Amino acid sequence: MSMQPIVDPKFSLDFSDRMWLASRRSGLSVQELAERLEVSRNTVSAWINGHNRPRSRDLKAFALATGYPLAWLETGEAPTPVGPEGSPVTHR
Repeated sequence: MSMQPIVDPKFSLDFSDRMWLASRRSGLSVQELAERLEVSRNTVSAWINGHNRPRSRDLKAFALATGYPLAWLETGEAPTPVGPEGSPVTHR
């Protein structure tokens, strides 16, 4: 018996949900993120509440600050792990 992944839209995260989750799980407050990214607290709040979308450079900085992969923040898809030789790592 195989397990099928859940694809029901009610279980998927949209962009602002991923931003909120990354900020929450990083342990950084909105104010701390704003200071690290050199933007206002209101700007970060607007991103995580879905009112605005960050510029590319701000999203990259947000990913670095929170420790979440940029690809996941952008798409919701987990990045493919890469081994030392540069090839994708497969799980057995």
